[in-house]
Amino acid sequence: MVHKVIQTNLDESLGHVVPADYLYFDVADRLLQSRILPSKVHRKTMSWIKGSTEEQLVSRACGLVFLINKLAGKNNEIGIKSTIDTLADLMVEDLLHGSSGLRSKLPGLLDTCELLMKVGDEYRIQTEESVAWNDEFLSQRSLLANESHRIEAERDNRIRSQLGEITKKLSLAQGDSKVPREIGALFDSKLPPDSDRKIYVWVRDGWTIDENSVRADARQAGNQSQTVFVFLPKRSADDIRNNIIDFKAASATLDIKGMSDTPEGIEARAAMETTLQKSAGRITELLDESFSEALVFQGGGNEIIGNNLQAKILEASKNALKRLYSQFPQADHVGWERAYSRAKQGAPDALKAVGYDGEPANNSVLKAILGQIAGGKKGSDVRSFFESAPYGWPRDAIDGAIQTLLVSGLLASQDEQGKNIEPRELERKAIGKAMLKVVAITITTPQRIQIRKLFQKMGYQAKQGEELVFASPFLHKVMELADQAGGGAPKPNRPDTASLDEILLLAGNEQLLAIYNNREDLTQSIHDWNEIAKRIANRWPVWEMLQQLLKYVKGLKDTDVYMAQSKNISEQHLLLSEPDQIAPLSANVAQLLLDALNQLDAQYLARHQEGMERLRNDTNCKQLEPEQRNELLTEQMLTEGSRPKINVETTEGILKTLNQFSLSMFADRVAAMLGRFDKVLEGAATLMEPDVQFVKIPHQTFKTKADIENWLQEIQKLLLNAIEKGPVGIH
Repeated sequence: MVHKVIQTNLDESLGHVVPADYLYFDVADRLLQSRILPSKVHRKTMSWIKGSTEEQLVSRACGLVFLINKLAGKNNEIGIKSTIDTLADLMVEDLLHGSSGLRSKLPGLLDTCELLMKVGDEYRIQTEESVAWNDEFLSQRSLLANESHRIEAERDNRIRSQLGEITKKLSLAQGDSKVPREIGALFDSKLPPDSDRKIYVWVRDGWTIDENSVRADARQAGNQSQTVFVFLPKRSADDIRNNIIDFKAASATLDIKGMSDTPEGIEARAAMETTLQKSAGRITELLDESFSEALVFQGGGNEIIGNNLQAKILEASKNALKRLYSQFPQADHVGWERAYSRAKQGAPDALKAVGYDGEPANNSVLKAILGQIAGGKKGSDVRSFFESAPYGWPRDAIDGAIQTLLVSGLLASQDEQGKNIEPRELERKAIGKAMLKVVAITITTPQRIQIRKLFQKMGYQAKQGEELVFASPFLHKVMELADQAGGGAPKPNRPDTASLDEILLLAGNEQLLAIYNNREDLTQSIHDWNEIAKRIANRWPVWEMLQQLLKYVKGLKDTDVYMAQSKNISEQHLLLSEPDQIAPLSANVAQLLLDALNQLDAQYLARHQEGMERLRNDTNCKQLEPEQRNELLTEQMLTEGSRPKINVETTEGILKTLNQFSLSMFADRVAAMLGRFDKVLEGAATLMEPDVQFVKIPHQTFKTKADIENWLQEIQKLLLNAIEKGPVGIH
């Protein structure tokens, strides 16, 4: 049908009737003769036969594009366009098999044909105007190829934009109360100062950093870190670069050429816009491929597994929320809005809305708020504190708790002028501006009993009425206990004592009341910190001994491995890890040093025995008195008492030995032993022959028998000259 439409309309356009094949060949020949096509193709090769070459397919397609363009120019109403589908249908060689093969093959051939340009999904024959546009495009492309910084900046901007879209679509709502949480994508080279108070999705790519470095950063952050680590692998780097160059070159060409009123100019601009859109789409596709292979790590190094980057980031972010807002479950309940409303109406049992039926002062959320308000806080400060890490409580929970405390008489509120506000008259929008104060009440006898029981846990036996005397010492001792329960590496981090700092700022009954209100938390902290302090005390001596042992392992086998293990324990705060990593490492290092000491001791004994055998066989030594012989050995530190004392029964013994004789010192003693025995022999010879003179025999390397004979002659001459002056000894 398409063939017939083209045939009919060409007849009308060209004013005569010709066979379709002949007309096609004629057009193709005209194109070839005008040198539009780069190669000479005989028109017989253009016949509709199977087995056409790629060059022939391009030629045939160009002819059809020319014909269709000419038809569309005068008969636009027929609606035929030179798209891939139309060209494939017109060029089909086997009607039974259809044109699907051609349809998939043609885009790759036609897109690289210099004769054609693409406007949307339609191909057109290049015009003088489009050639000028293309020349400008190529010029811009050449400039960009030498400006890597612009290409890299565009790539980075696109990565940020596409990642921003992914994170922007994430919906994070924590807990049953559905508290909305924000996460931000970060592309900097390091984390910002507030990374311990916010969740950041820290994105880095293979163009600027390697995968192992990102893994190492995640591990080093520790398993309490709320940062989400994302690594984008470097994929299709050349394709991305080329398409960015095409995109920016097309954009620059459009800006330079501007708008045009001529049909050729409009068509050339449309073709350049197609190039712009195509390259932009390809960049997005290539980056999406990189995103599909992106790696996501939790703080501590755990990798999040999945097929979808957005889903992996979402899962990691949910885990991060639990780390950042560790106290969130305490106030996570959907009933706090109802509790606020009931408390606003004056209901004494407002907390039933959140499943609590006890005294308000004993509720964990209310107790925490009372402890924070202590001597007085603005409502906005209380909200800010509990909405931040590690709490992250819903605003409904904070306002509901404050309103319940007001109604229960445990809190009082004042406006900005210092006037008291009745609990039922305090509007919710005014809570932030209100000054909240714990009601100053007398500490009851039951409360004092509970406070004294708490003091006993730290060893203070306060009598009735002495609570204030012991309050400050008790709090300081708890702070000291916190210091013992953590600290610098490799110990675990010191426990958070912010609430203790707040209580220490108070005085009098307000301080006692704060201690009472926080008694359960203090009791638990004292118990936990005592246990941690005991474990630290047990393992710390082993750690210190390990550090002393490592000072002496330089140059021994596996030294680097042991040093790396020690460094990892320190950086990861693994002093209390289970199973214990320090004791086995200390034992291995001690064994390494033990083996080295034993080896040196064996060498010492062997050389000493060898030296003593030389003395026993020496004529002069045999003539010495025992006292003379012992004196010579003592001078050269060769007596039995001069031998380094090796204590290898315990690790402490090994350290004591090494503190007196390091491995290098011991090795030097062994190496010097031969020379020391030479000195003893010389001393013996001098005692027996006071006039003896010692001649040093020169060392030499021999290659031939002649070398040996010459050397012997020199030695003979040397000794003969010396013997004329008296007895001779040899070094």
